Amino acid sequence: MIAALGAFSQSLAVATVYATLGIDSVTEAVVDNSISAIVCNKINVHYLVENAKKMPSLKTIIYTNDLVGESDNIEIPKAPKGLLVISFADFVASGDTSKYPVIPPAADSAAVIMYTSGSTGKPKGVVVKHSAIVAGIAAAETKLPLFSTSKYLGYLPLAHIFELMYEFACLSVGASISYADPKSLLATGAYPAGALEVFAPTHMVAVPKIWDTIKKAIQAKVAASPPVAQVLVNTALQWRAAVTKIGLDTPLFNVLVFKKFKKLLGGSIEHAISGGGPLNGDVQNFLRVAFGIPLVQGYGLTETCAGLTIQEVDDEMTGVAGTLIPCLECRLDSCPDINDKAGLAYLSTDRKDVDGNNIWGRGEIMIKGANVTTGYYMMPDKTKEVFVDGGWFATGDIGQFMEDGGLRIVDRKKNLVKLKSGEYVALEKMEMIYGNSVFVDAVAGGICCYGDGDMDRCVALLQLAEPAAMKWAKANGVEGDFEKVKKSKEMYNAVMDSFKNEHGDSDLSHIEKLIAVAVLDSPWTPENGCLTAANKLQRRKVIEDFATEFEEVKKKGIF
Repeated sequence: MIAALGAFSQSLAVATVYATLGIDSVTEAVVDNSISAIVCNKINVHYLVENAKKMPSLKTIIYTNDLVGESDNIEIPKAPKGLLVISFADFVASGDTSKYPVIPPAADSAAVIMYTSGSTGKPKGVVVKHSAIVAGIAAAETKLPLFSTSKYLGYLPLAHIFELMYEFACLSVGASISYADPKSLLATGAYPAGALEVFAPTHMVAVPKIWDTIKKAIQAKVAASPPVAQVLVNTALQWRAAVTKIGLDTPLFNVLVFKKFKKLLGGSIEHAISGGGPLNGDVQNFLRVAFGIPLVQGYGLTETCAGLTIQEVDDEMTGVAGTLIPCLECRLDSCPDINDKAGLAYLSTDRKDVDGNNIWGRGEIMIKGANVTTGYYMMPDKTKEVFVDGGWFATGDIGQFMEDGGLRIVDRKKNLVKLKSGEYVALEKMEMIYGNSVFVDAVAGGICCYGDGDMDRCVALLQLAEPAAMKWAKANGVEGDFEKVKKSKEMYNAVMDSFKNEHGDSDLSHIEKLIAVAVLDSPWTPENGCLTAANKLQRRKVIEDFATEFEEVKKKGIF
């Protein structure tokens, strides 16, 4: 962030790239943008030095020591002639601000060229103007209760638009920002005092996978408590859920139960927002009650500076992304070739959704506004694909406007897959529903659902949660260690029964019922490319890396 603000002070644009995209993607970004200086972690310096010949414009590598332990013993390789490798501290010390007065950037100039994670094909560089950032911040602040006294804990990469914009919003009101490794958020064996507990933020943002992990951590802690404590906690949750709907509180339970829950997030949390994907309604409701704070959803893309809709603080609905922020327009374009679970096309003229709710149309979400990108850097063809009808940006997401004006995301067009029967299934929605099972290990990556035109039903690859599996095994007389338990027929049947229950409690169609799963031995991480740096599933990479397990389980989805 300091490097970015320094660049802006000299009217310089910044390009951001996830290190997890691989050195080839980083090299392409450097070459495409004729980048002369790059800021990176010390761990990644050797990759850049080894590939320096492919990046003739690169003259300076500035490295930080963040997240590098004393025992890591990382040596800086010898740089070729003409390439300076210097630490961030030494670089700052060598500067002279008197020689470089501030050069304010023009409003329409590029502030950031942000390379997306590129779930398919080459990563695209989204051009974000200074005016778009300012518009996005000003619009979001009409819905975010941020103040100069607010404290925020940043742990997502700044190459993620959600994190970058939220930190800009914090700086704009004078709020403080602390930083932490995402692995250290909660107290564990490696981190006896979690970062949330140490920094005690008042505001927090997270992607759905993080919220799911927090919910399951609470449930696991409760499940390990004595029976009396379990009854107390469950009673407290039920009471608070009931009385808060009529404007009351539970002061006794707050002291006995909820104070301990809130301490997991540091004890000072006041407001939280989820973004980067749909949040399971059960997770959202549970955490709202457990922490006694507004946990709202937002919706946006890199192309819209992260902002498009945000729930109001007092909006207690789930499954909705909130109402539009002030700086943009939105319309819904009919999708006559894509059907919902009832076999009906998504049309902008619809006045009822598949569940009978009153709505104001369904279709692809189209956006125009001050916070929208001007296009993709050096990709005119890609830019033309998504900007239509005089500047409307096609998001690729299907949504519907609820009766109160709130936007509900139905699914992404690219995640709607047609099976052999001609019926569509929503893979991302399935993952959200089935991911709520106690047997799904969100920390290790969660669950990856799959279906295609050759298949009759969907299947899934699964990261099995060891604590839940071993607890079930002990209670049901299945002997052996985790490796043996997860391969047992009894465990498989328990997982499938759990998924059957999740399906039954949801609005998934009959065709979205999983027919089989494969339990994997290795986790999905940003480091192995199966997750993005923001913990989004990279479906294609998962299927490639676990081809043997995938091909075997896929057969069970073909009748």
